[in-house]
Amino acid sequence: MAAATVRHDPVRGLTATRFPAMKATLARRLFRTIFAIGLLNVLVTLVAVEIAYEDVEETILQRELALERGFLEAQIEEPVARSWSTALLLAIYLPDGQDSASLPELFRGREIPFSAEVDIGPKTYLISIERTATPPGVLYLAQDITLMESREDVLQLGIALFALLVLGVVLLLARIGTRRIVAPLEDLTRHIARIRPGTPFARIQTAYRDAELSDIADTLNRLLDALDAYVQREKSLVSLASHELRTPVAVIAGALDVLEQRNTLGGADRGTVARIRRAADEMRADVEALLKLARRADEEEQVEEVDLAAALGELLDQLESAVPDQHARLQVHGAGPAPTVSADPALVRMLLRNLLQNALRHTAGAVRIELGARSLSIADEGEGLPAHVKARLGSRDDRQVPEDGLGLFIVRLICERLGWLLQIRRSDAGGTVLDLLFLPDAARRAQE
Repeated sequence: MAAATVRHDPVRGLTATRFPAMKATLARRLFRTIFAIGLLNVLVTLVAVEIAYEDVEETILQRELALERGFLEAQIEEPVARSWSTALLLAIYLPDGQDSASLPELFRGREIPFSAEVDIGPKTYLISIERTATPPGVLYLAQDITLMESREDVLQLGIALFALLVLGVVLLLARIGTRRIVAPLEDLTRHIARIRPGTPFARIQTAYRDAELSDIADTLNRLLDALDAYVQREKSLVSLASHELRTPVAVIAGALDVLEQRNTLGGADRGTVARIRRAADEMRADVEALLKLARRADEEEQVEEVDLAAALGELLDQLESAVPDQHARLQVHGAGPAPTVSADPALVRMLLRNLLQNALRHTAGAVRIELGARSLSIADEGEGLPAHVKARLGSRDDRQVPEDGLGLFIVRLICERLGWLLQIRRSDAGGTVLDLLFLPDAARRAQE
């Protein structure tokens, strides 16, 4: 079963999100679109030029050949075979009934009428074969157009080279146009990327040539104004809560001290007072955790080298003194040297305490703790985590305070703050196993 993970970006202070595939960039799509339009224009132009050239060539040649035919037909007065030959034209008249076996190869075996370009060896001829009315017969014409065809090939090569040059210009213009379009967006992106949560938001400049980008910048600045006001309000609330929440807990603890000092309580009352004190201590610890987590990641944190084995031992002693029968349920095993991590000691203690208390609260059996060089595992024998709790631990976007308890919610927030990874290895009717994985640098320090 795939493990649910919670990952935190310690640089930006946000939950990191990895995408399975990189999306196509706007610059690439713009470049492809502009280049495709230019390429289409070049292809359409080439096809149009070729069609126009072929049409003009055919019109000229057919017209010249028609004039030659008219001239030669006027020379034919009797049904006698005749031939005419110039440098570029060969004409033969055969009256009806005359054997065509004596015709040159380029005329033999062709249908009547016939008109087409024919390649014979290295030469190209425009051949026209049609019947004459008076006297009746067949007039064969062949015009040598080899020179014109060779010039056409040179012209087509020139057009192809010109098309390549135009494509190069189109490619250059596509790159320049794409950069001019995308550059303001990239500049806006850099301004937005410099914004960091938990710090006063720097406003985005709005001096853009394009009205759309200016509107986007103005909209973002209005949003940042609202966020700044919201953050200031939250800071004020945290400061107020820091005083208002601690005071009642301190009053409860002081009243309990007074009751115990009077030494007038019976056995049952002392048990009740002990339960009240444990509840007050847990309330104070939860308040401290929430207040610390409500502050910025770099605000009032004391980063120290924390020995996890020592921190875990102190926590077990506290739990044993509070509830003596829990000592037998907690089983600690070590798979190697315990790591030393750089973190806020208070956050580390809160994290461990909430993990252990959650495990003890949801099972009547043993809780197995395995502390290794790279991880801390806590296994219980309960009925498994509810589906919505597993979903909450695996979600990177759920920031709502749960209504069914703060233990694992605080665990998740502390993991995000420390940049550690929380995994659910197993959670079913046979129990739950949670793995707490430390950052690679902490693991390396543990092995040194």
